Amino acid sequence: MPQNTKLKRHGIIVLPTNDLGATFNPSVIKLDKKNYVMLVRSVPKGYKKIGPVNGFNSDYTSHLSLWRGTSPIEFELDEPHSVMPDKCFDRYGVEDPRITKIGDTYYVLYTSLSIGLGEYNPGDGIRISMASTTDFITYKKHGIIGPDRRSKAGTIFKTNGKVYLLWKDEKTADKKPRERTMLTIAPENFNDSQAWAEMWKKRNLENDVLISAQNNTYENYGIEPGAPPIEVDDGLLLVYSSISKDKKWTISFMTLDKNDPTKIISKTIAPCLVPEEDYELYGDVNNVIFPCGAIIDDDRLYIYYGCADTFCAVASMDMNDVNNALKPFENDPVESI
Repeated sequence: MPQNTKLKRHGIIVLPTNDLGATFNPSVIKLDKKNYVMLVRSVPKGYKKIGPVNGFNSDYTSHLSLWRGTSPIEFELDEPHSVMPDKCFDRYGVEDPRITKIGDTYYVLYTSLSIGLGEYNPGDGIRISMASTTDFITYKKHGIIGPDRRSKAGTIFKTNGKVYLLWKDEKTADKKPRERTMLTIAPENFNDSQAWAEMWKKRNLENDVLISAQNNTYENYGIEPGAPPIEVDDGLLLVYSSISKDKKWTISFMTLDKNDPTKIISKTIAPCLVPEEDYELYGDVNNVIFPCGAIIDDDRLYIYYGCADTFCAVASMDMNDVNNALKPFENDPVESI
């Protein structure tokens, strides 16, 4: 699979420790010049893998651990049990965080699981939920803000005076699953789960498709939102997950129009990072690198990603190389959805 080779791997930056059996899919935000915060999907020790991909027993639960750093590539564990599964909608899982600052508040969107992976039809319990904090010590859970259907990979962002939700939907066409990225304007009270619920009742989700599976070798299964978009000179830079037909998760980039983010301006024409290192190829779920966080620091893009659903790693690229990798966008969907 051809790829852009300008990304520099810095290797694993978080390993399971204490009572944690797996730590992956990290989201990072820079607090100031020398302080960084990372929230990491964490699985307690004791679970067993009993099948392919997400086949685990019911001991498999997840929560968020908190890590702090004084550089973009060095982090230490601060609180192993930062956001716990303690509500009916997330009692089996608090997964895959994305951190966004709006005003003085940090909003953490996460995938919530109300049904254990070892139970019947666990996918029916997968939703997008929101928590918020001002200090990364105490958190307020706002509940489910995504639609009442299997959905995940949610992140909010604000641009041109409006708040938007990026999220992943799974659409079945001709019995072929495809993963597509959706973009929805948030209700005015975007931290109110009831406002979201009322909005979804009136909304035609087919109007919210940003991009669906593309007719190429690395996105023909689908496209999934990754890190929260970052405002740059040319638009909003989105680091996302590109998914191939043979179920390899890779990392790519696109830019959205900051005045109208429903418009894709540019996109990479090959993945920027593919699983190659042993820690990316082998783990609880093989051949997966998945980005939940990205920041720009000293004109360099840092991408924080999960490796094989087991570890956290980081890679970086000079912003000049990022810009050179982006090409004008031409939509070429696999099928009309």
